[in-house]
Amino acid sequence: MSGVIPPELLAYLGPEVAAIVITAVSALLAYKGGKKKEAQKHIVELENNIRSYLRDEGLFPSPETTQVEKQRVDEILKDKIEDYNGDAVPIRVILTDGKYYLPNNKSEMVDAKTFNVFEYLPYRPDRFDCENFASAYKTFAAFLWGTNGVATVIDWSGGHAYNIIVYETGEIEFYEPQEGEVIEIGQGEKYQMDNATILL
Repeated sequence: MSGVIPPELLAYLGPEVAAIVITAVSALLAYKGGKKKEAQKHIVELENNIRSYLRDEGLFPSPETTQVEKQRVDEILKDKIEDYNGDAVPIRVILTDGKYYLPNNKSEMVDAKTFNVFEYLPYRPDRFDCENFASAYKTFAAFLWGTNGVATVIDWSGGHAYNIIVYETGEIEFYEPQEGEVIEIGQGEKYQMDNATILL
């Protein structure tokens, strides 16, 4: 980076912001130089640096995460979901990633669950209904919080869709993105999970 960014500027910015600037410039130079894979690597690093900085400064509720293999996620779900044993009936789990970045614990997700913009969106039958809310919240968690440990649940028995948050501690929470609150299975007709598909 020598010659591209004046050292005085980096010293002025401090180490955390300087790391963000250096990573952003590295990504830009790699992209301009036709090195798309290298640029992508820098972009992932940039995303993580920005998320950490905003979390450390108390500006954005981003949980600390731990990387685990998909087998660990499957073990947690088998342990915590009564009718799931790895078979496709009555609970089918589809694990789409090889590695998962799980929130370290429930307290890490308190602010993130509070910062749920979707509970303010209008319900629109068929166009933006329960499965859209659940899918949007799952995407939001991955993109903004850096965790792919939020699943979309299609609860066929309840005729509803919601989320599961899987924690590195081996715990899970069922979450209703339309209301912005933690729910329990059996709490009303919508949350039965006698027959469900879980996409994680």
